[in-house]
Amino acid sequence: MRFKFRSESSPDWSADRTSSISCGNDKNWGSSDGGKRAGEKPTTSRDVVVVGGGASGLSAAVFLARYGLDTLVIDGGSAAIRQCVHLENYLGFPGGIPPETFLALSKEQAEFAGAEITDGLVVAAEKTDDGFRVATKDGREVEANRLIAASVYDDEYLSSFEAELENVEPDGKTAISGLYVTGWLGEAEHQAIVSAGNGARTALALVRDVRKEDEGLWEDVADHYYDWTVEEGRYSGTNWEWLDEFVAENVPEDATLEDEKRTKERLKREYVALELDDAERAKRAERGRVLVRKHVEEIEP
Repeated sequence: MRFKFRSESSPDWSADRTSSISCGNDKNWGSSDGGKRAGEKPTTSRDVVVVGGGASGLSAAVFLARYGLDTLVIDGGSAAIRQCVHLENYLGFPGGIPPETFLALSKEQAEFAGAEITDGLVVAAEKTDDGFRVATKDGREVEANRLIAASVYDDEYLSSFEAELENVEPDGKTAISGLYVTGWLGEAEHQAIVSAGNGARTALALVRDVRKEDEGLWEDVADHYYDWTVEEGRYSGTNWEWLDEFVAENVPEDATLEDEKRTKERLKREYVALELDDAERAKRAERGRVLVRKHVEEIEP
């Protein structure tokens, strides 16, 4: 592991603090409604907080938000990619791209997926009964069910977990339930494209844990999750025998017929939701062009 644990003043967790936190954009960090769960009261806990706004953290945020998890990215502004003057080996940019433009595009994608991004230097994190509480240098706090550390140059907030971070799994899981590390902070190569892939891998591991631990799906069924889109009819046009076989192979001994039926119906809904018709594909393609042009048409050296 590449932890430095530089000393930094930590907050007094025993102090009486409000969990209603005002950010620069006047949004409440403690509010997880974000327009996503109409009719529900705002809560003081996010589903996931991602510490770090570089390639790995933003990549993780895209996958987390696309699954529907209420995701907050806290960006300390010290992404490793900013040390590069021109990013020339990231697939999809034949002539290379300035790091700041790359980060702007990545933030656009994470926010479009539904994540919220805010500036702030996280200086402390602690385990709570329900997950984690993190605090920034300017005194703000936020709670989360799960925490992803993706900030290689600002990792002092992890010092209280030092003993448990000796061994991290390839997918970013740690010995602390709900805490994940990604990018160069974990075991990824110090290259932007590798870090981005590592962030995606860690996010998928977290999503699959949510499916098992929070949503109660059987382990093999929960793990059978991939984020992609397919043409219309790819799944809905089949007789679903392949799905029946998959569920039958993975049904636990103590599951009821009703459990099996509910699982099949849920998986059917998930698979059908991946399908796009021609009109929707065209709409999304144009939307993608607009968002990319927004950032790359006026690239300055």
